[in-house]
Amino acid sequence: MNNPVTRKIKRTRFQLTFTKISIELVEFKTPMSVRRTLMAIANSRFNKFLSSLGVIVALLATQLFFTTNTAFAKEKVTIAIISFSPYAPWYIVQKKGMAKDIEIDVQIIDDINAKNAGLTTGTLQCMLNTLDTVVVARSAGLPVKHIAIPAMSYGLDEMVVTKDITSVNDFPGKTFGADYGFLNHMWMLLNLKKAGIGFDEVKHAVMLPWDSAAAFVSGGLDIDVNYIPFSKQSLELPGSHVLKTSLSDRTWERGLISESMACNEDWLAAKPEVAKEIVRAWFEAVNWWKENPEEGNEIVAKALDWPVSDVKLTQYGAVMLNLDQNLGAFGIGSGKPVCGSLPNGAEAREVPAGSSGWGELLFDGAPDCVAGYVYPTWDVFGSIYKEAGVIDTAASTDIGIDTTILSALDGAGYTDRYSSNKWIGRLGE
Repeated sequence: MNNPVTRKIKRTRFQLTFTKISIELVEFKTPMSVRRTLMAIANSRFNKFLSSLGVIVALLATQLFFTTNTAFAKEKVTIAIISFSPYAPWYIVQKKGMAKDIEIDVQIIDDINAKNAGLTTGTLQCMLNTLDTVVVARSAGLPVKHIAIPAMSYGLDEMVVTKDITSVNDFPGKTFGADYGFLNHMWMLLNLKKAGIGFDEVKHAVMLPWDSAAAFVSGGLDIDVNYIPFSKQSLELPGSHVLKTSLSDRTWERGLISESMACNEDWLAAKPEVAKEIVRAWFEAVNWWKENPEEGNEIVAKALDWPVSDVKLTQYGAVMLNLDQNLGAFGIGSGKPVCGSLPNGAEAREVPAGSSGWGELLFDGAPDCVAGYVYPTWDVFGSIYKEAGVIDTAASTDIGIDTTILSALDGAGYTDRYSSNKWIGRLGE
């Protein structure tokens, strides 16, 4: 299998869109300058008409140029993602022309610092990354706001450990590999916090996912905190095993490993209708993919240069949230969070029994399955990262979260329209 683990996905892809434009005759009023020219010609001798005709044509052509270009101009929105299938519905938006009068430019940018820089300078309008990275960005003063949750880990993330490790209590003195200030890092910190282990009792080797997997296999790490497909490579080390997953750890009840759609706050304020349309198009694409998994998988695989099998593998462990589940996450209206609306076909045996204890430990005893979890989860991320020294000051939800777009989409009736709650890439189906 051509596994993306075997190639380092460190590239930025630029996609050029060529639009076929058909120009129709349009009726328009001539400006005063043109009328004055026409009057002058009417009162002149015929021999002056021909010399003046060029002036008329030029004036009319100028107006036609600006008229047609205004009519056919499309708003361009540049969105950064990583090479990861749960971020790829943008390619379906492109392929199917779902964003009305908007040209979506998708760029694959793995480096979170590069994404943040693009959002700050305005070369990017939005990005997809993990929720905890948006907390870090906002806490650093970047003008970014979290507006929606594209997907949530439901077994996609795995802690692969050496044969001598049987529980989190064995972690002190060990070395784990994960990116810095990224979901893998946060998941480890959450587990250390839950077990009462100091953050400094475990060594952190800062690595990108593919490098972490390779280092683990070569014996350089004791723990690889990673996600599929990279975590599967780590299992090539003899005796290694999966200690826990985001499914068994019940992170999906609180959005502790969830993705974020985040945009520049000034752009959101200046272009609310554009922002609304691209988010609407996203949910339309997700809904369409759920209803057309085979064609959708082909579109995504081609865009990412992945084999279809890898698209299905990553989607197996991810829940693509519909609009209603987003409303539940943000506590808007009657929306239900993922924990209260698992995808159709989720078997009871897949959901671990018993409480994970996240609510009791980190959320003041609040139930683990709760609507509006985004806000307390944001605060937990800020608190944990501050304690770990990743950030100095934690940004509040007041400045980091924007619910206006989700509320507008719900008010416009799109919750019912994009209501599919199916899995996308379940293996064996």
